[in-house]
Amino acid sequence: MTGNMVGGLLQEAARRTDRVVEDLLVRVGGEAARVVGYQWGMWDHDGRPVPRGAPGRGKSIRAALAIASARATGRPDGEPLVTAAACAVELLHVLSLLHDDVMDGDAMRRGRPAAWRVFGAGAVESAVRTLTPRALDLVFDTAPSGGVRPRSAEALRAPARVAGLLGHAVVRLSQGQALDLVLVLEREPRPEVSATLRVHADKTGSLFSCACAVGAAPAQADRLALFGEHLGVAFQIVDDLLGIWGDPAVTGKPAGSDLAARKKSHPVVVALAGGREGADDAVSAALHTLFARPGPWTPQRTRAARRLMNRSGARDRSRAAADEHGRAALSALDGLGPLSGTEARGRGELRALAGFVTARAR
Repeated sequence: MTGNMVGGLLQEAARRTDRVVEDLLVRVGGEAARVVGYQWGMWDHDGRPVPRGAPGRGKSIRAALAIASARATGRPDGEPLVTAAACAVELLHVLSLLHDDVMDGDAMRRGRPAAWRVFGAGAVESAVRTLTPRALDLVFDTAPSGGVRPRSAEALRAPARVAGLLGHAVVRLSQGQALDLVLVLEREPRPEVSATLRVHADKTGSLFSCACAVGAAPAQADRLALFGEHLGVAFQIVDDLLGIWGDPAVTGKPAGSDLAARKKSHPVVVALAGGREGADDAVSAALHTLFARPGPWTPQRTRAARRLMNRSGARDRSRAAADEHGRAALSALDGLGPLSGTEARGRGELRALAGFVTARAR
C-alpha cells in the first residue's frame, strides 16, 4: 500500500510539473531551453520529446513533497500557487544538478551523458543563469499559458512569501556548493563528518525543506520545513551509499563512481575518520594512503577502495545516520493538530515518502 501511495504521488507530481515547465521552456526557447529540457529528461539533445519511462527522468520527489505538504496542512493542493511552487522548487533542483555536474566533472547523469558533455559547459552555465530567475518568477504567474499577473497587495502576499523561501534555498544551495568545493579543491585528507553533513543540509536539505514549506499552510510551514530538512539529509546520505554500493542500472552511474572521483561522501568520511567515528583505524590509514597516492585513478584503485570500505564498517554507520535523520523527520510531523480526511492523506504521503527515501539503499 505504501509503495502504491508513493508511486501515485510521484506520478501526480511529474504530470503537474511537466506541463508547466514544458510550457515555460517553449516560451524561453533557444539553447537554454534545450539544455534544461534535456536535463529534466523530457527532451533529447535536439529538443525532441522523450517517453516518460526513458532514462534521464528524475523522480519529482521535491514537487511531491510540496503537494503532500499542502494536503497535510489542510491547504487545497490543487490551487495554482501550490502547483507553481512545486514546479519552481523542482526546476531549481534540476538547475543545481546542471551546475554540480560542471563543477564536479561528472560525466553521467541518470543513465545519460551529463548535459555539459552534450552542450558544453558554457551553454550549461548560461542556461542556469537564464532559467534561475524564471523559476522564481513562476510563483508570480500561476497561469503560465498567458494568464494575467495578480496586481493587488493581497494577491501578491502569498507568492511573495513563496518567492522568499525559494530565494533563501538558492542562497543555501550556493553556500553548500562552495563548502563542497573547498573540501574537494583543498584536498582535505580527513574532513569532519560535521562538515559533510553541513554540505548535505545546504545542498539537499535546503530544497527538501523549501519544498515542504512552500506547499504547507503558513502557520505550519516551520514544522514541515524541519521535516524536509531532516529528510533531505537522509536522502543525501542514502545517495552517498548508492554512489559506492549501488546498482548502476538503478543509479545511472558506473559502479563505484564516487570512489573513482575521490568524493568525500558520508561513508568515505566516516571510514577516513577511523576510531573517531567508530570505523577501523587500520582501514582508515590504508584508505587515506590510497586516496593520497598521486597519478591517475584506475579501476584497480576503485576495487581496492571498495574492499577497504567494505571492511571499514562505514556502510552500517552511514545507514544508521540516514535512519536517524529519517526518524527526526517523522517526529517533526507530530503535533500538527487534528486531522481531516485530506490532511490524513497528506501526512500519510509524507510518511510514505520518508520510508521510500531511507529504504533505497537496503
